[in-house]
Amino acid sequence: MDDIKLVIDSNTLIDYERIYFKLHPKATKKPIETPYHTPMNQWMIMKRPMMNALKQRWKDFIIWFIKKQGYSNLHIEKCEMKFTTWYATNRRHDVDAATPKFILDGFADAGFIIDDDYKHLSSLTLECYVDKENPRTEIEIKNIVLKEN
Repeated sequence: MDDIKLVIDSNTLIDYERIYFKLHPKATKKPIETPYHTPMNQWMIMKRPMMNALKQRWKDFIIWFIKKQGYSNLHIEKCEMKFTTWYATNRRHDVDAATPKFILDGFADAGFIIDDDYKHLSSLTLECYVDKENPRTEIEIKNIVLKEN
């Protein structure tokens, strides 16, 4: 299978918010604040209920995102991934804090990948940059092997 490139940007979040607020008319807060994963340094210090709620919001978003891309239940058996995060600000960002835990869990829950363990995801590369005009997350999936039926 050819490589896959996914991009989560501000337009993606706007599309999702339209759906989200229709499903949750009493909600007032955006479900996903930025087009990049919440830094690990932030979610690791949250109380468990807040962390679980954040993880659930990301899972729901990623399942919607993968479905919108037409990749639900693709069942990637093995691959390598590269996450490139483009932050909106120039403030200091630790590359390791960009670990996409909730995105990877959402990929598995959507059936896009079989699992995010070492048997299925052989390599995970993280890169970070700044783009004040277009913050985003670019996800490249390479060396894809699909599950045989």
